[in-house]
Amino acid sequence: MSRLENSAKNILGSFGNNFVASLLGLISRTVFIYTLGADYLGLSGLLSNVLGFLAIGELGIATAIGFSLYKPLAEKDYKSISTLMSVYRKAYSVIGVIVLLAGIILFQFLDFFVPVEQQPDGTTFAYFAFLINTVIGYFLSYKTTLISSDNQAFRLIPINVSINCVQTLLQIIALLIWKSYIVYLTIQIGCSIVLMAAQNLYITKKYDKVTFYSKDRLTGAQKQEIQKNISGLIVAKIGDYLVNSTDNLIITKLVSLVATGIYSNYLLIRNLINGYISALFAGVTAGIGNIVAVENDEKKLDVFNTMFFIAFFIYSIEATCFMCLFNPFIGEIWIGEKYLFRTGTVAIIVINNYLTGLRMPLITMKGAAGKYLEDAWVPFAFAIINLVASILFAKPFGVSGVFLGTIVGSLLTADWYRPIVIYRSVFHCPVRAYYKRYVLYVCLGIIYIALAYWTCTWISRGNIYFRFVEKAVVAIAIPSGFNYILFHHTNEFNSVMKLMKRIGKRPLGKIKDFLKRRNYE
Repeated sequence: MSRLENSAKNILGSFGNNFVASLLGLISRTVFIYTLGADYLGLSGLLSNVLGFLAIGELGIATAIGFSLYKPLAEKDYKSISTLMSVYRKAYSVIGVIVLLAGIILFQFLDFFVPVEQQPDGTTFAYFAFLINTVIGYFLSYKTTLISSDNQAFRLIPINVSINCVQTLLQIIALLIWKSYIVYLTIQIGCSIVLMAAQNLYITKKYDKVTFYSKDRLTGAQKQEIQKNISGLIVAKIGDYLVNSTDNLIITKLVSLVATGIYSNYLLIRNLINGYISALFAGVTAGIGNIVAVENDEKKLDVFNTMFFIAFFIYSIEATCFMCLFNPFIGEIWIGEKYLFRTGTVAIIVINNYLTGLRMPLITMKGAAGKYLEDAWVPFAFAIINLVASILFAKPFGVSGVFLGTIVGSLLTADWYRPIVIYRSVFHCPVRAYYKRYVLYVCLGIIYIALAYWTCTWISRGNIYFRFVEKAVVAIAIPSGFNYILFHHTNEFNSVMKLMKRIGKRPLGKIKDFLKRRNYE
């Protein structure tokens, strides 16, 4: 099976999985809000971020091992695969114990983030439920790195969907009958264990030539490669946490737990949509890794430019949709106006997400090429600036200031330096062209957001559902139409069209072959 077919299956499988997860998550969140309220919603988001700190203990081992697995998987070198996975298993077992102990110590500081008088009933149980769920993953989930590195992650989709459906159904029933956050979390832990055990069983059977308890040792070259990657990834881990997981902590500490709960609704919708887009880039990472390994610099740059254009096209549409539809959906259709942020706050959240999206091609290329050390300082510097700026801006501007700080941090670090690393070490060419594209894409994105929102302010008549559909059409049409007019003559646009035709021909060809075999033609 070609890398294109595997990548396409990973993407389509992830889309299907995300669709089911999105629908179930929205239903579950709705029941959660109406039965438990904003305080528990905020607590859930806060604990996810607090315990996310412990993920730093993973040290980037999964990414480093995953990168080291590419070559032996391609060569079917099962001895090397077994050695790598056995080392991975032992490392994760040790990390699991360390994370458990660190989580117990971290619990002593929970009152700093949420004063005792603001803590809802069951906060202590909730904390340790989240901790146990995190720790169990280190003992049961390590095998999924193997199937992901083999570009076969789509085979786990039926397992994931089935168990997630059962979990959501049981949690909804529990909320409606008992209205208990404790029962809700107990079901979550039980289903997580079942999910990881089922994945383990499938992967063990599929890779029956791999020994997960091998006594062989890594070669000197393998150790050096993994240590080199981990040394860069650990800094990135710390930086990523401080950038991506401190927003809820700052909002809770400087604004309120309720504000954290309100933001979690925007975050839920954003993550649901971003899940589809992330699946697109994650699905091609292994294929990009192959391109980096075997193709020339010109080909690699062409692929990257196409990815960058795709990211701009998709995220510009997403940004206008978020700006125009966030508040109408949450306030008018879903859960009510008391769960809304003001327009200015929404705009800052949307722009921050848009800038993050434009970095996806760089992150994908960086991971596929194994460039972990070259920009090791970037996540850490990004995190420091983000943390300081968010705290300073949060006092006068509230929630808006937290995300404004993140934008400032990204512009002063990752957005200008990471392209230099990729262009110099992967493409071996000047980075000036990237900056021109980046500035163009950022400016166009902001113009699309403003124009679409202004246009939607004129839509005020009729049923709320019809208004929502009309606004959605406007939000999609404006960036799509302008992007076609501005870019239909470019190489990147033509490359995307050729790729879509190539992918479309494969299922059509299989249907024709099927019909021929049945003598229908």
